[in-house]
Parts: sequence; structure tokens; C-alpha cells
Amino acid sequence: MAAKVIPLVPRAGFTVRRVGDQWELVNSRFFGRTVVLQTWPRDRHTEAFEHCYRLNGRTVEELLAAFR
Repeated sequence: MAAKVIPLVPRAGFTVRRVGDQWELVNSRFFGRTVVLQTWPRDRHTEAFEHCYRLNGRTVEELLAAFR
């Protein structure tokens, strides 16, 4: 199976990427790109992005503003 990896904002520190039918939380700066810290089903993308933003020290309001 060929997985399409799409890294999404924010790019500093923790990053959420979609692989197949799930979202993966990674931190390639410290753990490498192959270490997945947490996964979410594809339909729970909002939760994945909110978690990623919080780990990067940003607010959920910044996330919502980025997609307006």
C-alpha cells in the first residue's frame, strides 16, 4: 500500500500528517520522522490539529484563524 504523507502546519516542533486513513502526530526534530507519538482516525482531524497546536505552545484560536 502506498501512503500519501501530507505534513500540515505548524512546521516547528510537533507536526500532524495524514497517512492513509489516519492522522499522525510526529516530532521529527527530536524523535525522527518514523516515530509516531499519537494517531487519530481521519474523521477526528480537528482534535489532532488542536492537540498539535497546544503542544507547540500555540492557542486553538490561532489554529482557527489560520483556516479562515
